[in-house]
Amino acid sequence: MRSPLHTLIAAAAILTTVAACKKAPPPPAPEAQQPAPPPPAPVAVGAVELGRAIDAAKKVAAPLATFGLRDTIYASVATTGAAASATLSAKWTFQTGQVVDTATVAIAPTGPAQTEFHITKKSAWPVGKYKVAVLLNGQPAGEKEFDVKK
Repeated sequence: MRSPLHTLIAAAAILTTVAACKKAPPPPAPEAQQPAPPPPAPVAVGAVELGRAIDAAKKVAAPLATFGLRDTIYASVATTGAAASATLSAKWTFQTGQVVDTATVAIAPTGPAQTEFHITKKSAWPVGKYKVAVLLNGQPAGEKEFDVKK
């Protein structure tokens, strides 16, 4: 026979067990949130290459620093980064400071890109030193010097 004390202890054990079973399940672990990707780097000018021809990707096929009297001279401007809208300009000058040509292109790169500028002349180029200065949004961003020889 059981004593009332044993019955009381058994009842307490059963209540404790039942109470423990009715615990609410732990809350679900928060979903692992992916960190937001970093914003793209702002657009910037990389290399400026000169040559007599460009390929389909607007890259100079064979970089040169010396050109002939009747060559078309190409400048391939590499940019990195992204911008919804930017302006890329090229200013070509002769050794005396005389402006040979200027050109401006609106760009909206989403990553690495190439932009092409070129100059040509129906008559011969004067022999001497030249320079192409590249501006990004009106600010100097690179330049390349070259020669025209006979």
